[in-house]
Amino acid sequence: MTIDRIDVGRLVLCDLCNADWTDRKESGGFLFVSKGVCPTCAPGFEAEVKSCGEEEFIRGRCIPGMSFADWVRELRGGDNSIVIRSGEDAL
Repeated sequence: MTIDRIDVGRLVLCDLCNADWTDRKESGGFLFVSKGVCPTCAPGFEAEVKSCGEEEFIRGRCIPGMSFADWVRELRGGDNSIVIRSGEDAL
């Protein structure tokens, strides 16, 4: 049972530092499992990932020359919603 659906529109936040990247033009960053890691957090976080041997969990990297925000919006594939589900539904 879906409890709630929140449309975040164009909003893009880093899943690590929560910085707002919605209108920033900088390129860089990557997707770690399902977390968008911004260009600012990427170098330090990637070093931690490598030190733990978890590179296989980096699922994609921002396309060079594309802004991090545009890249994240492209990953969403037009679905800009956060869906909150009950615990039974998540299984």
